[in-house]
Amino acid sequence: MGVLIDNPLLLLFLVVGVGAALGQVRIKGIALGPAAALFVGLAFSAFDDRLANQPAIVPQIGLALFIYTVGLASGPSFLAELRRGGARVLSGVTALLGLVALAVVGVGSALDLDRGARAGLFAGTLTNTPALSAAISSLGDAAVTDPVIGYSLAYPLGVLTMLLAAAWSLRRGAKVTAATPGAAASGTANATSATVLVRRADLPPLGDLRHWSESHLAFGRYEHDGVVQIATTDVLLQPGDSCTVIGSPADVARFIDWAGERSTRHLALDRAMLDFRRISVSNRKLAGTRLRELDLEGRFGATITRVRRGDHDLVADGDFVLRLGDRLRVVGPAKRLSDVAVLLGDSDRSLGEVDAMGFALGMSIGLLIGLIAIPLPGGGEIELGVGGGPLIAGLVLGTLSRTGPITWQVPHAANLTLRQLGILVFLGAIGIRSGATFADAVGTGVGARVAVAAGILTVVIAVSSVLLTRLLRADHVTAAGHIAGIETQPAVHAYAAEATKGDPRVDAGYALVLPLAMIVKLILVQLLV
Repeated sequence: MGVLIDNPLLLLFLVVGVGAALGQVRIKGIALGPAAALFVGLAFSAFDDRLANQPAIVPQIGLALFIYTVGLASGPSFLAELRRGGARVLSGVTALLGLVALAVVGVGSALDLDRGARAGLFAGTLTNTPALSAAISSLGDAAVTDPVIGYSLAYPLGVLTMLLAAAWSLRRGAKVTAATPGAAASGTANATSATVLVRRADLPPLGDLRHWSESHLAFGRYEHDGVVQIATTDVLLQPGDSCTVIGSPADVARFIDWAGERSTRHLALDRAMLDFRRISVSNRKLAGTRLRELDLEGRFGATITRVRRGDHDLVADGDFVLRLGDRLRVVGPAKRLSDVAVLLGDSDRSLGEVDAMGFALGMSIGLLIGLIAIPLPGGGEIELGVGGGPLIAGLVLGTLSRTGPITWQVPHAANLTLRQLGILVFLGAIGIRSGATFADAVGTGVGARVAVAAGILTVVIAVSSVLLTRLLRADHVTAAGHIAGIETQPAVHAYAAEATKGDPRVDAGYALVLPLAMIVKLILVQLLV
């Protein structure tokens, strides 16, 4: 034990490692994820209060890494969804969170809980780690209940009740269905491919068919008179031609029924003239570039049929905006594919690296934003702090992608690594710092009252979230994404995505709500203290 007391860094990474392992354990499909590091840290320092040895800056570094990378990844999706009429949804979410804050005050007053316990309850029932950090910073050394107590008691209940709310939303439909026509218009649908044997005459050029009947399609190869060629935008398909069509399963099936019939011909097997290759975007100069700006058809006689981002294959058209780490499926003359690879970068080493200057500068901008004091009516002020400033900076800079020689964007894999490390370090350090206080309070009347309040509030939040999605008339799949975003809970999002087999409406609903929900929670928790 003396080794851990004298070596706080060793203790931190021991807690992170054990927490990460326990967080992967699933009980009836539910896992705590990174939050397990909090409970492991609490257990260590509750056992011996001399282990509460983490410097205050350690959790702040972890939180800043986590929240900034979330902003970078969410920025483009947030802006796109906002342009599609998301303001109404965001207004509803803001009102809901305001009502939750009032409920916390009401329940806290009824159970005689002080402002520290209330702030922890608010952060825990809404499973929002940045809000916990803001509460701790705002309270300082005030003689009140440690917010970690309320957070740690409420967090598991918050995850469980919102998982049940998402499950109820998904079951509200007769069954989980594929995305409706037009749902993939943003290019976020999981893509599949099939070959159509054309029967319909007088088809328009393929470029005009990409958005046929509110669908989102791409075309790879076509066969005319026994010759397989690139399906460029100006191609006019004739009856008897075969063509590879890419899109969501529903869109592909509808198009084939309209244009002809499904063919068993697999054009990709014919490599006499054409070949295909997965090529990674690692050239930082291309971050934020639209596909049409590459002009692959004109320069190399090649076309892009789909883009793999993370674990999803996406349908992409000329307006598709590239991110570092995207893997493009390129179809073209075999001898020109190496030239395309040179243009795109295709370097695994580069994808494992971060533009240190851009990352540090963006983080600095975010931390400066967090220091800005926002005056409140009637006096007083609040700050967005470490949990809010980097989020706003990330949203803006992630949307910009790059500015001149500075690349703000972080490759997808590197983003996920930094994000996971950041949240584990934050939660582990907070748990270590708070374990002794937690142990003193959990067996007292305060601990019991906090547990009762957590049970009441989590049910209120779950029911209110479901009612809000009904009021907004969101379809049951999008509603599940909204519920995950309201709770800012990755576990709920992961459950909904898995239950719907990767339906893009889950991601769209989550990306719209998540950033605003985080910021509103940061503001409200400071008002509670």
